[in-house]
Amino acid sequence: SSGINAEWPLRPGISKSSSSLQFSRQIPSFSKMKYFIVLSAVVALSAALSLREAERPEALQGYFDTLMEIYYKLKELSHDTVCGQTTTELIELLGLPDFLDGIVGIARSWICDSILS
Repeated sequence: SSGINAEWPLRPGISKSSSSLQFSRQIPSFSKMKYFIVLSAVVALSAALSLREAERPEALQGYFDTLMEIYYKLKELSHDTVCGQTTTELIELLGLPDFLDGIVGIARSWICDSILS
C-alpha cells in the first residue's frame, strides 16, 4: 500500500457505499425539488391573481376618472384639432395644469389611434 488511505475523505469506520447512501438521504430528490418548485409557482400565481381581483385604490380610481374626463373633453373637439396639436398645446387649450401632460398624452393617443372610438 502506498500509505494513502483510499477512504481518507470518509469518516473512520464508514465505507464508500454507506457514505454515499447517507449523502443521498441528505439531498432532496429531484422529484421533490420539482414538486416544491411547482407548488411555489402555484402559490405565487394565486397570490398575484387575488391581488389583481382586488378593488382599485382610491388614488388609482381618481387617476382613471381624470383620464376619462379629459378623454371626453378631447372627444368634443374635432379629430383634426386633437391630433394636429401637441400635448402641451392641448393642455393650454383645455386650461389644464402642466402636471397632467401624461394623462392628456394618453387620452390624445386614444383618440388619434382610435383606441376607444
